[in-house]
This record gives sequence, structure tokens and C-alpha cells, in this order.
Amino acid sequence: MPANPFIGVWKLISCDAIRRNGSVLPIYGKNPVGRLYYDAAGNMSVHIMKAGRPNFADETKFRAAPSEMRAAYESYEAYFSTYEIDNERRIVIHHVIGGLFPNWTGSVQPRYYKFEGNRLILSTNPIGCASKEKTVVTLVWERIS
Repeated sequence: MPANPFIGVWKLISCDAIRRNGSVLPIYGKNPVGRLYYDAAGNMSVHIMKAGRPNFADETKFRAAPSEMRAAYESYEAYFSTYEIDNERRIVIHHVIGGLFPNWTGSVQPRYYKFEGNRLILSTNPIGCASKEKTVVTLVWERIS
């Protein structure tokens, strides 16, 4: 495995919330679209959206109806950060600079990771460990050559 196997561009395969009762909710639908970027300088960026998002009625986003704005916001996620890797605990730590959800600006977002072939699995909980206390989000990414 390379010194930093995160470096590169990844496409989203799935983004699921596993609830406390064990049910699985595909947060951005069954065929989400997304890209995850890690560079050698310690920067990352992620964009995730639900496939088939409807266009706004008007050509400018500043004239969108509140319902259109809400639907657009709820069907998209994005942030950019610096990152560091804790290989011992198998965590990649995102230090968020900014993003769509303003509360994450300045926050630290740790993600447990696992590599399986050309796939990267990121999770808000140790991979393979269910949680009875909280919802766990798991994302599967595939490396783009």
C-alpha cells in the first residue's frame, strides 16, 4: 500500500445511515452521486448529491422558491478541509474549513476508514461495530483511475 493511499479522486458508491434499530437508510437515494478528493498537501474536498435533482423554475438560484431551496439543500452535501491520518486508530481526521452546513465550519470530523481493493469505506463509527446509541453513517467510495 502506498505511503498515503487516500491521495486521489474517489466516486461515491453508497451513503447509508444505519439507525439504532438496525434499519438502513440510503441518505442520498439508491444511486447517489459524489466525488471525494485528497491531495498530497493535506487538503480534501467532498461533494455528495442525490441523483436526479430537479431544476429550479427560474434560471437564477436567487429567485428560487423556499421549497426549491429546501429540496436543493437537503439533497446535497459538500465541505472542504485539511486532513490528517491516524493509522494506529484507522481514522482520517477532517479539519473543516467551510461547507454547506455552516455548523461544521471550524469543526473536526473524524472518519474511521478501511480499504478494500480499490474501495475506501468511511464511517462515523468503527467499521464493523454497530451502535445502539446513535445513527452511524457509512460511505463507500471507489477510486477513479
